[in-house]
Amino acid sequence: MSAWDEVRAGIEAGDAQGVGELVRGLGDDARRAVAKELPAYLRARVAETGRGGLGDRVAQSLLVAGACTIGGAAAAATWLCRSDLRPWGQGRDERAALQVREATRGRPAEWRADVARRVAGRIRPSGDLWDSGLLWHIAAELAREGGFEPPLSDGFVFGWVALGGPPVRLRDDPFLDALLPRLFEADGVGTALTSPGAGVGSPAYWTTELAALAREGRVDRKVLLDGCVSRFLRGGTARELRSFVRLHDALEPTADEAADRTRDHVRLLPAAPPVVAEAALREVVRADEAGRLDAGLFDEAAGALLFRPEKKLLRAALTWLGRTARRRDRVGATLRAVTVLFASDAADLSERAVKLAVRYAAEADDGVREAVRDAASELPSDQRELIAAAFGAVAAPAVPSSPSGPPPFEPRELPAPIGSAAGLTEEFLAALHGEDDRPGIERLLAGLVELAYRDPDGTRGALERAAPDITPWLGHGGQMNSYSPRVWAAFCAQALLSGARVKVFHPAAAFRRGDAWLRDRPREPLLHRFLVWRMREIAGAVGRVPALLATPTAASGHVDPGELVDRLERLEAAGVRPGAADLAQALLRVPRDVDAGAVTRAGRLSSKEGRAVASWLAAGGLVDPVVECESLTLPRADVPLSGTNEPTHQTSVLPTVTVPDGVPRDIARLWGLPESGPWTHIPRSRFWGKTTWWPGSLPSHTEVAAAHLLPYSPEWGDDRSDQGEVLLGLAETDGPTGAATATVLAHGLSSRHTGDRAGATDALLAFCGRGRLPSAELGAAVAMLSAQGTVKINRVTQALGAAAEAGAHGAVHTVVAAALPGLLPAPGARPAAGLADLLALGTRTAEATGARGVVAGLAEVAGRGGSGRLAKEAGRLHRTLAPG
Repeated sequence: MSAWDEVRAGIEAGDAQGVGELVRGLGDDARRAVAKELPAYLRARVAETGRGGLGDRVAQSLLVAGACTIGGAAAAATWLCRSDLRPWGQGRDERAALQVREATRGRPAEWRADVARRVAGRIRPSGDLWDSGLLWHIAAELAREGGFEPPLSDGFVFGWVALGGPPVRLRDDPFLDALLPRLFEADGVGTALTSPGAGVGSPAYWTTELAALAREGRVDRKVLLDGCVSRFLRGGTARELRSFVRLHDALEPTADEAADRTRDHVRLLPAAPPVVAEAALREVVRADEAGRLDAGLFDEAAGALLFRPEKKLLRAALTWLGRTARRRDRVGATLRAVTVLFASDAADLSERAVKLAVRYAAEADDGVREAVRDAASELPSDQRELIAAAFGAVAAPAVPSSPSGPPPFEPRELPAPIGSAAGLTEEFLAALHGEDDRPGIERLLAGLVELAYRDPDGTRGALERAAPDITPWLGHGGQMNSYSPRVWAAFCAQALLSGARVKVFHPAAAFRRGDAWLRDRPREPLLHRFLVWRMREIAGAVGRVPALLATPTAASGHVDPGELVDRLERLEAAGVRPGAADLAQALLRVPRDVDAGAVTRAGRLSSKEGRAVASWLAAGGLVDPVVECESLTLPRADVPLSGTNEPTHQTSVLPTVTVPDGVPRDIARLWGLPESGPWTHIPRSRFWGKTTWWPGSLPSHTEVAAAHLLPYSPEWGDDRSDQGEVLLGLAETDGPTGAATATVLAHGLSSRHTGDRAGATDALLAFCGRGRLPSAELGAAVAMLSAQGTVKINRVTQALGAAAEAGAHGAVHTVVAAALPGLLPAPGARPAAGLADLLALGTRTAEATGARGVVAGLAEVAGRGGSGRLAKEAGRLHRTLAPG
């Protein structure tokens, strides 16, 4: 028996330890012979399993065999980084890495150090820990065993924080001294530090331990402070920087330490995330209290602070400026700075700035007095009078210019179809490592189907190049139930590579029969089940039909009627029929306006499906179903565990979609909500699938698409569900809009994630640009959802304010005016957080548009008086809306 035969037997037995012992006893020639056999053997094993999983024990044995026998460090690292040799399951990365470490003990230290650096270089900072875990543990174990300096790459530092090995005390970590400076430089570390519950990777662990080590002298305190400040200056999101702020504060800088870094702290004030700016302001104030802030830095700091939007920072700045103006002999500089707030939309801030100016008026020189008077012209009349009494006559405000209106809507463009097998392979590789965007995946699937029919052997051969990147579990048919469209695309490619026939009965039954088929199994959303059916159908069509009917020709999801007829002609010429899901999706994607030429050509189609499309086009598509929304209090579908304080009932807005007669069965099934009978439970609102695909599946029926999204949108406030992208897709669709559209948009505008909230704002602007925003319904939805506790008024106000700044003053004012009657508090009731800001936004948009009218309840709130901001903003809006 040859050395390779013995090693292969150990691999197939899954005996990684035995393989390592066997290979370490081989001579150089035998090792080279084994290394030469490994790549072909792996390809054959992967092919035998249909590119399914090799199994952890076999994969680990292959890792060990390669690590022991492959000569060059670069080639060995490439072998260890293969995606098809990654283990599954908790703790298996560590075990595999230990096996590699033990297997390579006899190899030269320089070789192991080189392999460790190369493996660490393949770790993507901020990447998926499933991809990174094995690589980090291999590099770390080799470095620990060899006693050499660990890799300093961003990816390795990220892994040190996110994975960190066993949860030992940080002071005993052999990597601490080498990696500590890189903690503040490497990409991805801030995000990893903020991820709770990861052993030594938890934020509390790092903050507490590093601060303690600094107190003990185990690490240099200056390195930590300078590292935090340098990390702040590099910039980033609040999430990325929050742990560094926590560490900075835990170090409790002294006045001297603050003063030594004052210039850097001042540089942070204009644009750093609020959590960083607040910390920087604290240090600037500490330096000022020590008499270490010169006039130039004061002017820079005050100017930067007072242009920020965060009210908490502005109030803190006003407190600091008011307290130190006379003490530090800088009344003039202080008054020039605070005039910026005369233009604030927040009445309390402008009033505080005015009071501060009036307090020091007697100490202002002529130049300062003139600057204050000039800035005061835009103040409300009562505040202008205060400034005039203290500083002299103030000019009347300028007449506001007419708002320009929202920006025009510009539809996205789709790239050209994929035309070659080489292009298909490139797109497929990009898709596996990219996003689950609907237009890109659908374009990929259309190219796969067409090329596999036109040139099956050439397409199959080209895709073989991408096969190693298909992660092991993609070959299993059950993964078509995955939430990831990338998995769907890989499954469709696998159908071509394996040649196996794909059955579509189960997903079709799950969609068509619902409860009767699923019974006690978990029920996914109706649209998701439809998409799974369609994707399984596409996998079965690969190599068997010349084209898919439903591939969009526009980013909205629409299919050009003429192109749809072309595709049907190709299918008829080939003597094949389209799938039922493909046909239903194509009909749903017909635009609301159909070209007469397409209708004429469709009339010449001879197949059953061709005649159905011809009738559909001739009728102008579907009539619109009736969509109604109602706030219901019902038992929760996700019953709380016994012993918890969670309520068993919940109030939520749920849709009912009534389907007209004469609609084809599959489309009627897809439209109708609820699925069977009236709502009896509040559905589980958390759904991990790609709802970004839903609007493009119903591109001619906006309100129906919104109705499907509605049960799942309450989670949008706190979860990251790509809601911004979902709503942008919804804004591209056509058809009536109403309460369902307004309600899902309200949920999106209340997302706590800035990016998703910005996407929802862009969607609102797109609706405005197309003249399709249900403004009054949106205002009513905001008020109702606020009462239910599922949207936050302060977040909605920020989003609406951004839309107004972009030109949508009129639409935003309509939203605000419709929301206020349901939000204004009764006497003695606590107002919603952010309501005063919403009133201020109403005033600003009313001034911009010249709106006048009566808002129910506003006069009563304004008439209550008092010094609180709510009463003041209510009074301002009431006076602005008054006729005359």
